[in-house]
Amino acid sequence: MPTLSPPETAAAIKAHHVELHDGLRDRVVALHSAARRDTPYEADRDAIVAFLDAEIVPHAMAEEQTLYRAADTGVSALLVEAMLAEHRDLVGRVDELRRAADPITAVAGASAILALFESHLAKENDRLIPALLAQPGVSLGELLEGMHELVG
Repeated sequence: MPTLSPPETAAAIKAHHVELHDGLRDRVVALHSAARRDTPYEADRDAIVAFLDAEIVPHAMAEEQTLYRAADTGVSALLVEAMLAEHRDLVGRVDELRRAADPITAVAGASAILALFESHLAKENDRLIPALLAQPGVSLGELLEGMHELVG
């Protein structure tokens, strides 16, 4: 498969972000519904944790090894530092959600994760990716070749 052009790679990353966001949002909505109906919530909580463990956390770790390393220079360095802190926050919140022992705590934790993830994706899509596209010597296509965790 040929290497994607930088704009094609940026579009693929953003499309994958939409998939990840929608997958998380749908699971959080299901948890909210279970809590409102006063039905068992554990399966919905566990589905969120499983999605985070299988999809979002590996995506974040892959970003750190590729996108963040390439952008950790000049004016982008502070953005990368903040985004790494958000990854650490996300991982901590996943662990808290995993231990949520009642539906209110689970809904609050899942909602916080969704809000954090939405804010984080906006920074990546609107700030980090454009910074990488403008950075001389960085080819998103080459940087992410074979990285299915990042481009779906």
